Amino acid sequence: MANPPLGPESFTADWRARQLYQPFFCEENVWQLLAGTALPASAAAVFVTNAKRTVAMWGQRAAARDPIVWDYHVVALLPHERLIVDLDDRDRCAHRLEAWLERAFRRSSAAELQPRFRIVPRAEFLAEFASDRSHMRGPDGSEREPFPSWPPPRGRAGGSNLARCLDLDDPIAGVVTDRDGLLRWPVTGSGSTPIRP
Repeated sequence: MANPPLGPESFTADWRARQLYQPFFCEENVWQLLAGTALPASAAAVFVTNAKRTVAMWGQRAAARDPIVWDYHVVALLPHERLIVDLDDRDRCAHRLEAWLERAFRRSSAAELQPRFRIVPRAEFLAEFASDRSHMRGPDGSEREPFPSWPPPRGRAGGSNLARCLDLDDPIAGVVTDRDGLLRWPVTGSGSTPIRP
């Protein structure tokens, strides 16, 4: 018998509480989600950033008030279910893709606050992504925020390629696109060729 289709209501508070999670380590939280069995095999990682590293987002747990301006954020995309899973969401961790775009961003925001997206399919993300957590250390080497209890993702090459993943001109992995391309993915394209609006 086929599994029932997943919707936002499938991702309950109990489901969220069972996932590995560390505040301010969104890329590793998503890595843990994709490395496990909590999400369908078709899931992908989505880096949210822009050329200036200033994306305004609404509804984030870390925000004292909306919006918060992130240099980047990472969420999981379930393309066939058209869902975004964001463990950092203040109210619920899963939203329909279209609803998430309307909730998390405002088209009225200044151009330098608008998001762009790098979509990296699960297998590629798990194989390639690496972090040494150096971006979360101060000049004296101290932790800016408490580190996760698990080891960092190593990828094929080890070290860290987070900066490359955030450089939207770097063809390191996945596809780079805007809101419309995110809504169309994976119909429009896959692999390493950027989708240009």
